[in-house]
Amino acid sequence: MVSPSSATTLSVLAKVPLFSSLSGAQLATLEGNSAVIGYDRGQMIFFEGVKAKGLFVVLSGQVKIYKASPEGKEQILHVLGPGEPFAEAPVFQGAKYPASAMAIAASRVLFIEKDVLTRLMERDVGLAMAMLAALSLRLRQMAAMIGQLTLRELPARLAGYLLLRAEDQDRDTFALDISKGHLAGLLGSTREALSRTLARLADAGLIAMDNRTITLLDKERLESLAEGEAKLR
Repeated sequence: MVSPSSATTLSVLAKVPLFSSLSGAQLATLEGNSAVIGYDRGQMIFFEGVKAKGLFVVLSGQVKIYKASPEGKEQILHVLGPGEPFAEAPVFQGAKYPASAMAIAASRVLFIEKDVLTRLMERDVGLAMAMLAALSLRLRQMAAMIGQLTLRELPARLAGYLLLRAEDQDRDTFALDISKGHLAGLLGSTREALSRTLARLADAGLIAMDNRTITLLDKERLESLAEGEAKLR
C-alpha cells in the first residue's frame, strides 16, 4: 500500500514536466530512491561552489536561487514553487552549484541523487529529452532575465513580470506569491523602488492593487511597456 505522503510526492512528480513521460512504476522508482527534506524559512539548501550531487524538486513552499557578491549584494535568479526542479545543469556536468539555494518559506524538497537519474535516463529516452527541454527552458529564462536587467528600466521589467504571472495563473487578478523584497531582488531593484513603481502603474491606470492582490487593467499598455515600446510617465 502506498502511504499518503508517498502518494502526495508521486502526484507532484507526475506534474513536473521533467518527469511527465515516466510511467507510474518509474515514478515510484524515482520516489523510492529519493529523500524528502524539510527546510525552515531562511534555511540554506546549498551554497554556490559546493559540488552538485543531485537534483531537487520543490514539493511545497518556495525556494529562491540567487548569487551573492563579496559585498553581500544579492541577485535573485529564480523563485520556485511546488513542482519546479532546480540544480539540473550542474548535476549532469559533474560540476559545482553555480548559485545558492534558500527556502524563503517553510518548504519540503525532494532530493534525487545523480546516479538514480543517470540510470533512468539510460533506460528512458523520453526522460533524457525532457531533461534537455528543461535545461533549454532555463537557458531561455536566463537570457530573458539578462536582457531585462541590462536593457530595460524597472517599469518595463515589472510589467513583464506581472504579465507573465497573469499568463501562468490564466487570469488577470492574482496574488503576489513572493514578498516585495524578494520580487525586488528578482527584478534587480530595491523594495522602495519597486513600491514606487507599483504605485506609478496604479496611478497610470495599468493595474489595481488591493494589498497583495494585483489586477491588470490595461494589458495592451503593459505589453507595450514591457517591450520597451512605451514609457511610464
